[in-house]
Amino acid sequence: MPCVAKAICFAAGIQALVLSGVHSDVAGGQNGIAAGALLQFNVRVHRLQLRVEGIPQVSLPQRPSAKYGQATPQLSLLNGALLVAVDPAEHLWLGAGETIINQRTPLPNLSQVVASRLAGMRYEAAYRLPLRSGRFVQFMAGGAPQLTGTDHFIFSNEQLPVDKPEIASELDAMAAIGFHHRDYEVLFGIRTINFSAKFVRDGSAADRNNGAGLLFEYRRLLGR
Repeated sequence: MPCVAKAICFAAGIQALVLSGVHSDVAGGQNGIAAGALLQFNVRVHRLQLRVEGIPQVSLPQRPSAKYGQATPQLSLLNGALLVAVDPAEHLWLGAGETIINQRTPLPNLSQVVASRLAGMRYEAAYRLPLRSGRFVQFMAGGAPQLTGTDHFIFSNEQLPVDKPEIASELDAMAAIGFHHRDYEVLFGIRTINFSAKFVRDGSAADRNNGAGLLFEYRRLLGR
């Protein structure tokens, strides 16, 4: 986000994604295409930049499986990082923050609901290179190498709830070309998101999600 020297700059926007990927767990793997959107907010003060993105709780219907039945996971995500410009031209930014992932998944065939909240440190690197005629290219790589939390298994029969500590990691990256106008920007590019989790007690795999696809982003520049 460009910013006039000695100014506070704000931007808010939305990033639409169409991803093709695979979900894997102990029951096997499922391939599919999913669409979604991330809300984004950015504040820049001199050489510091706060970047926040996330989605409120949304339902993601999946195809029925023989083991789980018709599972419809509910997911919310929050990524936040404080970055600092590390080169004189302010093209390269490095920083850290936090990732929080909440999910709740009913599993009808197993008469249970699985819910979890994972959180951990996030690290980010971003690079923006201005081109001619208001165009620019932008790259971002981020990840949370260690997310920790607990899976809560709640049963609809008389079985007592079960808690399983979980550890996970999340990595994502994007590359895009953008067009800057006086009070807004639009970007077109690609993004990949990879998530992997396992249970702490026995090291068994919990679930894994890998996806990649196209992105479209609109940013409204609120102050310059």
